[in-house]
Amino acid sequence: MPDTDTTRTARRCAETMYAKDAASQALGIHVDIPEPGRAVARMTVREDMVNGFDVCHGGLLFTLADTAFAF
Repeated sequence: MPDTDTTRTARRCAETMYAKDAASQALGIHVDIPEPGRAVARMTVREDMVNGFDVCHGGLLFTLADTAFAF
């Protein structure tokens, strides 16, 4: 999608929101806004994020999804 005024506005809103989102920042979540109404959230799973089965803790996966929906 082309870089429209609406897309730039959506990205500015996301940047403002992210600046105050200490939880997402602490977890290393990065959010991209490719177009209005769409967000892509990414998180690198660290050693301190895995459970006893050595997979990412479900609560952290939910947090990643919740962050994407919030943006």
